[in-house]
Amino acid sequence: MAGVNLFRSTDRGETWMQRPVPSDFGGGELSFIDDQHGWLMTAASPATQCQAEGVLLWRTADAGANWEKLSKMAGPQGEEPSGVGSRQCKEDLSFIDASHGFLSAWDPNSPPVIYRTSDGGNSWSPSLQLPDPPGQQTSPGGFSLRPAAVQQRDGVLVVGALGFQHMYVYRSTDGGTTWTYAATVPNAHDVGSIAFLDATHWWVSAEDVSSAYTADAGATWQAAPGQLQFAAPIAPVIVFADSQVGYATVRGLIKRTTDGGAHWTDIQTPGTQRRP
Repeated sequence: MAGVNLFRSTDRGETWMQRPVPSDFGGGELSFIDDQHGWLMTAASPATQCQAEGVLLWRTADAGANWEKLSKMAGPQGEEPSGVGSRQCKEDLSFIDASHGFLSAWDPNSPPVIYRTSDGGNSWSPSLQLPDPPGQQTSPGGFSLRPAAVQQRDGVLVVGALGFQHMYVYRSTDGGTTWTYAATVPNAHDVGSIAFLDATHWWVSAEDVSSAYTADAGATWQAAPGQLQFAAPIAPVIVFADSQVGYATVRGLIKRTTDGGAHWTDIQTPGTQRRP
C-alpha cells in the first residue's frame, strides 16, 4: 500500500494491479490472509502519551472490490469496534485466517494488551497484559513494551515487542488470551522488526541494517544466511509468507527471497515503472 492506494500481485510481486479502498479510508494499516480476504484499519489522532485512540475497521472478501465497515464503529470520537476499549494507541492489525485477528494496544506508561477476534472482526476481547521481560519493570516515562504484529507458526502465536532498549519475543498457546516471554533478541535496541519463518526459525532486522537469525527459537543466534542491503540506512520491514518466500521493504523499495533469505532480489514497486 502506498498512501491510500492498495495493490495486488498474483505472481509474487512481478506485476501489480491497483485495487479500490473505501472512500472514507484515510490511510493506515492492512492485513490480508489470501488474495481475496483482507482488513483495513485507520486510527484517529491519539491523546497525549497514547492515553486513548479511536479506530475504524473495514473488511473485504473480494480483493477490495467491495468493503464492509464493521458494525458498531465510529472511530475518531472515541467509539471503537465492539469490545475494543478507547484506552491506549492501536496498531499492527494482523489476521491469521478468516476468523482470527489481532490488534496491539500500548502506551508508554503501562503494560500492553493484544486484542483478538474470532469472528472476522465483528467483536474483540483483550488479552491479559503482557508480562515484563526478565530484569525489567514497566514504569511511567517510556519504560514499557510495544508489541508488533502477531503471527502464527506451527499452531503457536508469536509476536515481537520493542521496549526497555531491547527487542523481545512473546508466545501464546491459548489463542492470544495470555502471553509468555520467549526470548531476547541480541544487539537490537528498540528498533527493527522480526519475521517468523516457522516456530523455530526467526529473522531479525535491526537498527544497524544487519540481520540476525535463529534456528532454535532464540536459544542461539547467528548472522543471517544472506545479505539484505538497502541504500537507506534504515532497518527494513521483513515478512515471510512461508519458510522460503519473504519480502523486505524500505521507503517503497521491495526485495524478495524464495530460498529462506539466502538470496534477495529487487522486485517492482507497485505504482512505478519496472526498473531496467
